Amino acid sequence: MYSIIIRPFDARDSSDIIKIDSESFRTMNPTYDLFIYMTYGSEILVADIGNAVVGYVVVSYREEEAKIMSLAVKREFRRRGIGKMLLREVIRRARSKGIKRLTLEVRVSNRAAQELYKKLGFEVAGVLESYYSDGESAYLMHLYLDKTDDLSQSWV
Repeated sequence: MYSIIIRPFDARDSSDIIKIDSESFRTMNPTYDLFIYMTYGSEILVADIGNAVVGYVVVSYREEEAKIMSLAVKREFRRRGIGKMLLREVIRRARSKGIKRLTLEVRVSNRAAQELYKKLGFEVAGVLESYYSDGESAYLMHLYLDKTDDLSQSWV
């Protein structure tokens, strides 16, 4: 068994995050995308198992709203609750900052991610047609933090 710690990104995590991003998304240049996230005031949290990062989430905060820009877990660590741990920490931090709504986009074909988001209270707010560069559409999802139960509830 391993112990997972959710902590802020550190520069030494970069290569692990780039590898996770490359295996998780159809990104042309993951290094560039992550650089953009980091330079626009986003917060990056990582799931650390001691010697390696096995997941990450990138969140951008703006006034009373936060947007989850990217969330990924290393393939061999998926379906172990790591994505849920990362999201719970984002929700906790967002509440502490007075954020009222979290938003994200997810591919319509990514049912596993949609299930996770819905378990945490996210709802589909709309469809973004041909959102991704390959033409696939995305669901726009929202979580209203002032309408959801406290994180201590069992469904979270």
